[in-house]
Amino acid sequence: MANVISTAEAIALIESTKGKMFSVVFVKRTTGEQRKMVARLGVQKHLAGGDAAYSFAKKGLISVYDVQKKGYRAIPTESISTLVVGGSTYTIA
Repeated sequence: MANVISTAEAIALIESTKGKMFSVVFVKRTTGEQRKMVARLGVQKHLAGGDAAYSFAKKGLISVYDVQKKGYRAIPTESISTLVVGGSTYTIA
């Protein structure tokens, strides 16, 4: 049975992973399609240098490294539906 948590709790859980892999399901802003991603926080190996052109937090995004696509992606926090962290599955209400 999945635990039901709020969006704020989901964000806190993602931030608490400290570089460990997690899985997230969300709806893409651009196309509206559902997307599943296996990601990590804190990956710096592939950074090109310089700062981001905008603030991820102000746009409601979390910057992560997509392990499957081997690149940096952003997760829209308002559309997260499922989160798997440390073997526990969470449904976002």
